[in-house]
Amino acid sequence: MRHVIFVVGCLVYGILGSVASADSNKIARITEVRFGENGAATRVVIDANEPLNYEYFTLSNGSKRIVLDMPRLRWSINGLTSEAGKGDGGGLVMQYRYGHNSPSTSRLVLDLDQPADIVNAFRIKPKGDEKSHRIVLDLKKISDVEFEAKANDDGSKSHKSLAKNYKTRKPLVFIDAGHGGKDPGAIGVHNTREKDVALAAALDLRQMLLATKRFDVAMTRDTDVFIELEDRVKIARSYNVDLFVSLHADAGKKPETRGASVYTLSASGEKRSDRLKNSNNWMLEIEKDEERSEEVTAILVDLVKRETKSRSAEFAELLIPSITKNRWPTLRNTHRKAGFFVLLAPDVPAVLFEMGFMTNAADEAILTSPRERKKLIKGIAEAIDIFFADQEFYVAQR
Repeated sequence: MRHVIFVVGCLVYGILGSVASADSNKIARITEVRFGENGAATRVVIDANEPLNYEYFTLSNGSKRIVLDMPRLRWSINGLTSEAGKGDGGGLVMQYRYGHNSPSTSRLVLDLDQPADIVNAFRIKPKGDEKSHRIVLDLKKISDVEFEAKANDDGSKSHKSLAKNYKTRKPLVFIDAGHGGKDPGAIGVHNTREKDVALAAALDLRQMLLATKRFDVAMTRDTDVFIELEDRVKIARSYNVDLFVSLHADAGKKPETRGASVYTLSASGEKRSDRLKNSNNWMLEIEKDEERSEEVTAILVDLVKRETKSRSAEFAELLIPSITKNRWPTLRNTHRKAGFFVLLAPDVPAVLFEMGFMTNAADEAILTSPRERKKLIKGIAEAIDIFFADQEFYVAQR
């Protein structure tokens, strides 16, 4: 039968797709999986920053495995945050694998070297200088016959769903049309204003994304208005967006310079991001735990910022080949880094996309042509689609 260990009631924090305790909205992360061997027994220790619900069951099809399902969480094994991965086991466990197996569940798989069963399971709260909640599983070797019987018993039962209280949602893409109002931005060869090109492209992108019915879209502006740079970032954070795309058009000293480029946050920009966060008293969800030490909180905040930076770079690297495939010109050094203000949110994956050069007649022509610009917009939309293809978002049902 499937075993269910109820430790602490949890609900899902919608935008980040992370487990949160019912009373504090704290993000749950598993930080380490460890193994100890004692004769015919193996102890598995799972370190987490929060107490967790979990279910376990055994499988024998293909290979012998013990599987743990938990409400959706973040994997930050050995300080590296990732969506999936694997590591070496020990004793009765050959290796372990982890990832997300549904919109509301994460899964840890113990690939067994020999048939085994969990004979003891308990949890340990942090004590003294300890910082982690621990799930402890004691495995004992059993016979092949016993394992097959147990696996068949587990498989014959309908697995309890952890997702019944949750519903999926669409990714929320935030489109920032650069400049606007009293700020015209770069001026083109034929006096085209960057603010108009950026707005036209932003409206085109919104229409194309909504037409797919796979995304929700929010915008900084959909008319010719001026919005302060800091307010653009504040608006995006208030929406809890999943991706921030700022659209611009460049200007250069040489009229022959042309092509698109994409920017993500630079090292100097990261320091600027910290100052912005502090000056606005912006809080990340993981900073709301008064019981957690400042040292651990700082480490977790750093992990969130690193993950945001990594996700931003991931989208930038998807965007480049996508627009190239759609026959849009690019600069030689297409992916660049800078400290632009709109990239400074510590918890929002973001890129600033320079669609071309207003000071180049050819770029200005294609940017102002709805027919030609459609190639660019299609490339951006396809990159967004690929970026979210392996992700599912969910919120708690009310």
